Amino acid sequence: MLIISSCYFADDPLYYPEGHCWVRFQGDDVTVGTDSILCWVAGKVASVGFPQNREVQRNHVLVSVEGPRHFDVIRSPFNCKITSINEELVSNPSLINKDPYGKGWLVTVKVDPTESQTQLLQPIEKVRQTFERMIREMGIRCFKEFPDYDMYEIGTECSAVLSKLNDLLSSSAAGTVVHIVSDDPTAEIEIIRWSEQTGNSLVESRSEGNIKHFLVKKC
Repeated sequence: MLIISSCYFADDPLYYPEGHCWVRFQGDDVTVGTDSILCWVAGKVASVGFPQNREVQRNHVLVSVEGPRHFDVIRSPFNCKITSINEELVSNPSLINKDPYGKGWLVTVKVDPTESQTQLLQPIEKVRQTFERMIREMGIRCFKEFPDYDMYEIGTECSAVLSKLNDLLSSSAAGTVVHIVSDDPTAEIEIIRWSEQTGNSLVESRSEGNIKHFLVKKC
């Protein structure tokens, strides 16, 4: 993985930034997914739409993705025919957020043999500056893992925040990730202590002025 402005990108696919997609060639089979930028802009993906017409032209819609913050489409970098879709996304669309370069893949396709397959595709190092610019212009904030829940607790004492967090996690499955935003100056000390006492994981902490971000995971 390569980290660009705190966002994680797989380093093995080719990318088409304008279409929000990555591509892996494996012989005649081509797998297509979406990049980290769309994952974080959309929020927790609620639905994925696949086209009825399996023949897709270059720069036309391959898949649509809808989250609470944003609706967008993934555009094909080549003329192709969809050969399979990721059926898991129908019942669990947030796999796109959780594992965009693995289990959250979108479709497999056959590329038109007359196509120049890599005309619009570039390795990650070639598009790094493009991604940096997009992240900056779109105000994207990425973390090590995508949260299942956000808790915005400005002006709330950390003890009250942790009480709410415990209530939330008590009814959540193992692996649940929560993003906490706090301006309590004692928050970092308290959350580290909470992590040690409960056995749950503090995945990441980050400060932005007097605002602190924490990512915790139920173990």
